[in-house]
Amino acid sequence: MRPSLVGGSALLVDLTAAGLPLSSESLFGRPCRLEVELGSGKGRFLLAWAAAHPEIGILAVERARKYAELAAARAVREGLGNVRIAATTAEDLLFRCLSPGSVGGCHVYFPDPWPKKKHQKRRFFRPDNLQRLVDLLQPGGMLWVKTDHPDYAAVIGPLLAAQPGLESHDEVEAFAAMPATNFEIKYAREERPIHRFAFRRL
Repeated sequence: MRPSLVGGSALLVDLTAAGLPLSSESLFGRPCRLEVELGSGKGRFLLAWAAAHPEIGILAVERARKYAELAAARAVREGLGNVRIAATTAEDLLFRCLSPGSVGGCHVYFPDPWPKKKHQKRRFFRPDNLQRLVDLLQPGGMLWVKTDHPDYAAVIGPLLAAQPGLESHDEVEAFAAMPATNFEIKYAREERPIHRFAFRRL
């Protein structure tokens, strides 16, 4: 049953009680295109994208529960019934909570670059994570990625280009109407270059 917007908790997905795998019907009470944002932070992009596209349902994952709760409360204040947020890791959401072919689009903006060599195994963009993400995407489903970190971009670009099942999509077109994240606004002020990648599931 679709929760009423009576508080931020109404939009937080309780993964200990929810039936898995998650679906647009179980999350929003209706069949619709399901998009996922990995690492929503305080929710600036999430809320702007949801407001611009009421026809879709957006499931965000945010590891920091205080940020997940903040974004959920903001979504309630703005009356956005097409938003749900799970306070967990991206890997937990992808490998445990979603089924193959269930996602129409995935947004990954400014993932932690883990710049120290000894920590790079913690990066999200690894072959196993990317393969799972591709499996979750529907045919034609989009993957949008942004990073400000040039060394991480140098890893992400070739990894995406070599991934079976993905094809490059025109970046200007893919990001033309995309709202900015908090990080993107900050980095633009600092005149940092932003690296963007857009790929489509074959």
